[in-house]
Amino acid sequence: MLNAKQRFLMDTYGYVVVPNVVEEDLMSRVRQAMDRMDRELPVHQLNEEPWPPGKPRKSTGTPYFSKFGPCIEYDPSFLEIAMHPKVMAIAEDIVGGPVRYEEQECSINSKHPEDDHIDVKKLGWHRGIGTDFSVFNGEGRKHYLWIKAIVFLTDIGPEDGGTSVIPGTQNKGTVEDLIPDLEPWMVHRAQGPAGSVLFFSEALIHSVTPILSDKKRYIMITGYVPPFMREYSAEDWVSEAFLEKVGEKERIFLTGDHPKRSRYSYRRL
Repeated sequence: MLNAKQRFLMDTYGYVVVPNVVEEDLMSRVRQAMDRMDRELPVHQLNEEPWPPGKPRKSTGTPYFSKFGPCIEYDPSFLEIAMHPKVMAIAEDIVGGPVRYEEQECSINSKHPEDDHIDVKKLGWHRGIGTDFSVFNGEGRKHYLWIKAIVFLTDIGPEDGGTSVIPGTQNKGTVEDLIPDLEPWMVHRAQGPAGSVLFFSEALIHSVTPILSDKKRYIMITGYVPPFMREYSAEDWVSEAFLEKVGEKERIFLTGDHPKRSRYSYRRL
């Protein structure tokens, strides 16, 4: 669970970075799996035929940026990191009750030769859910219906491409209104040592950030929602074949379907 300081940061800025969450052994296995994906998977163009639910694909593949998703069926380490006890405890604390899997992707980034500075107005700013229905209040606390957890699988310093966010935009503001007048001081860049996790509301305006250092960045992203919410895309559904291979606890997490209660019998923790 978040401590008082971390809750303040989450509610004020729309995000919080929690250090020392994921162990090196698990991170190493995830990085190795990502390297295999990078070698084995061809790039799938978005305008090609529909992609089977749950099947891993490489959506972007260049010498400087590889992006994969959904990942969760590719290697057991991806489900393990999504259901990491510390990550799940914080996700449930932020959402306000039990959570289910919503989506998962990962990426490997390195410096592009043409990137020598960061222009905040030209970043790919976006959000996944509107501010009017992304949050609810309960017992004096805010809870967010769709959050992302980005696991830092490598150290991320000031020039290592940490996720950029516009703090406070989980409450109000639009990309169209803010970006024309955006200045560097208005932007925060998430940083921390490997094993840290960036938790943020999908209503927060955020963006991938170019890497200016010579380091390679590995990150793992999982989305969490209450059981009654659905996946962002049908491609993020988990295949029936995969569900047949996992245990009951994993099936509940992956589908939101609990054998003893309905999706709408949502209980606060």
